[in-house]
Amino acid sequence: MEAGVRRARDPRRDLPGERRQVGAQRGYGGTTLTKIGIITQWYDPEGGSAVLPGIISRSLVALGHEVHVLTGFPNYPSGQLHPDYRLRPYQFEEMNGVSVHRVPLMPSHDRSAVKRTTNYLSFAASAAARLDLLRKVDVWLVYSSPATVALPAMVAHWLHRRPYVILMEDLWPDTLADSDYVGPGRRTDLIVRTLHRFCDATYRRASHVAVIAPGMADILAQRGVPQDKLSVIYNWVDERIFRPRPRDPQLAAALGLQGFVVMYAGSMGNLQGLDVAVAALEYLDDIPDLQLVFAGRGIEEPRLRQSAARYAPGRVLFLGQQPVERMIELMPAGDVQLISLRDRPLHRNTMPSKVQTALACGRPIVAALAGDAARLVDESGAGFVAPPGDAPALADAIRRMYELGADKREELGRNGRQFYLDRLSERIGSVALANLLENAARDAPTGRNRPAHR
Repeated sequence: MEAGVRRARDPRRDLPGERRQVGAQRGYGGTTLTKIGIITQWYDPEGGSAVLPGIISRSLVALGHEVHVLTGFPNYPSGQLHPDYRLRPYQFEEMNGVSVHRVPLMPSHDRSAVKRTTNYLSFAASAAARLDLLRKVDVWLVYSSPATVALPAMVAHWLHRRPYVILMEDLWPDTLADSDYVGPGRRTDLIVRTLHRFCDATYRRASHVAVIAPGMADILAQRGVPQDKLSVIYNWVDERIFRPRPRDPQLAAALGLQGFVVMYAGSMGNLQGLDVAVAALEYLDDIPDLQLVFAGRGIEEPRLRQSAARYAPGRVLFLGQQPVERMIELMPAGDVQLISLRDRPLHRNTMPSKVQTALACGRPIVAALAGDAARLVDESGAGFVAPPGDAPALADAIRRMYELGADKREELGRNGRQFYLDRLSERIGSVALANLLENAARDAPTGRNRPAHR
């Protein structure tokens, strides 16, 4: 293995889009622009939820900051190393104005708890060992998923007095305890207690902790994090891509989309609880042209296919996994976007990215959600919400949406789009996050009085 330098270009940068001019915010508040580092195990070209760190990085660059990302080699979600990369001790890339520093890890994303743990800890150790990089910036942003990503930031804080801000995407160790990777027992209890102590230590030393849903802030406050150290900053989407678009009748016809289309786009796993959507069709026989469409893959797909064939023959269409470019074109072909999560305590305090995606694209929503996500959909005025797992209630929400008619549904979509722009957009989130980072850099001992090494 050898060190390398790679300059990569994100093909999405040239896609047309309705982009907010956040660059006009440069120099906000009269402060000096900051040299920001981001520690994240996931980064472009990884897909799915791993696109978020790239979106955040580009937004901070657009505000005029110099951004350095400390990350691993891409292996998500397959667990296999991306074919355009090979493991090296270190690799530098420049991507869309972001300096990307890659360190080695053990690629894995299977169901083995040992392999998944090795994946997490190998990145944390590799990143923490790069002392030259850890002192390179004024302040670090920790993209906290998994929680072990905070270790390099703590090392930078201890050795170089660099402040850090945590952006929590998942609650830990709750996420681990709620998963099926570990079973009940003494070993699991020990792991959970150890992670609790580690997380508590990261919160104490952090300058600030930002979370993506109000319920997460409530839980952290109950665990002793001061209220004035907590902020809610919702994730935003890549607004170059996700925006309102016209329906493509030819594409809809080619894929067999017809009638009143209820579309679900995304992972089809156990956590999504999509069986309720198929079950709801049994209560909607009075809408003969209703079609339920799944665009995506997941471990629950075979079972969903069996249920559809048994209970709703001819009414459910499976399109399989679609590339991002095709999904953008597909969304307007759905009369309604379906969002679903099982009702677990952890899910009530999170915010699935599908909510922001549908709102940003101006699509009406039917949701089987509880907690923060349900409240946000309801507050947006973009659609109707049913309790998770309640097939009759979901059927009622779908029927109400059908009876509104196309014009009224489009009005709901416009409501959601405006709500996104006013409350959830890049213009809102990126400036709020930048302010937290700027304040942390200013207030820390290194701050502006002792600038980072250039």
